[in-house]
Amino acid sequence: MKYKVAVATSDGKTVDSHFGHVSNFLIFEVDEESGKFEDVEERDVQAACSGGSCGGVQKESESPCGGHNGAVSTSSPMDEIAKALSDVDYVLVARIGPHAIRALAKYDVTAYDIVLPIDEAISKINEFRKKINERKNSKNKSTD
Repeated sequence: MKYKVAVATSDGKTVDSHFGHVSNFLIFEVDEESGKFEDVEERDVQAACSGGSCGGVQKESESPCGGHNGAVSTSSPMDEIAKALSDVDYVLVARIGPHAIRALAKYDVTAYDIVLPIDEAISKINEFRKKINERKNSKNKSTD
């Protein structure tokens, strides 16, 4: 089985960037069985933390998308990033706040803050994923 991991990196080698400061994520596809992974795309997003604001709901007139009537938008910059990453299973970042974690959770995306070389971080995620699946399988066998 294959799954996707989005990585916040400034150098393409290390998980080292804050979720809200990132303007693009590297997307990796991982083969769960072999643990091998490949960089499949770079996905651009609008950095959520800029201009003194970090992910809060903005008035449309203040939003980068424009607007002029002062109405409050129902989504935040964090929500927009989460939506852009909704097809991945995991997001690896150096730092992430509770609002971003909640926004990702709406799409069943799990975030981990971890500062490691990308290959080590993905290996750790894959090992963890395998252990969880083994545990689930052993529980299912014991209830049969």
